[in-house]
Amino acid sequence: MQVRVRHSIDDLASDLASIPVTAAKDMVRTVREGLKVGNSVARDFARRSSGAHGKLYDRAFSTEMHGTLSALTGGGLISGEYGPDASKAQGDMSFEYGSRNQKPHLDLARSADLIGATFAHEVGELPDRWFW
Repeated sequence: MQVRVRHSIDDLASDLASIPVTAAKDMVRTVREGLKVGNSVARDFARRSSGAHGKLYDRAFSTEMHGTLSALTGGGLISGEYGPDASKAQGDMSFEYGSRNQKPHLDLARSADLIGATFAHEVGELPDRWFW
């Protein structure tokens, strides 16, 4: 029985050269999808918890990406945020942490608890896709 092994440094070099571009794009996509899901979950919680006095509150939720250009051009941070936008109707109300007039609703905290583990798992699986 014979075993034949082939090895190509050129293939490895090519893969290593393309990984940074692919990685940045994949990370931007993963963060964007995480923001979208987190915002949707938080919005659902807000819709249920805000009641009649906050009928527009859930509509104030939005997402915003940060740092994507620097990440795609060779480094930097890929991040974003979601939640109520203070410039929208009822977006600046004190629902999340409460006030003397109401208890905290914690819609954002609950959404982060739900999506945090899934997001970490998605990010953790990305290197396997880049190498295999």
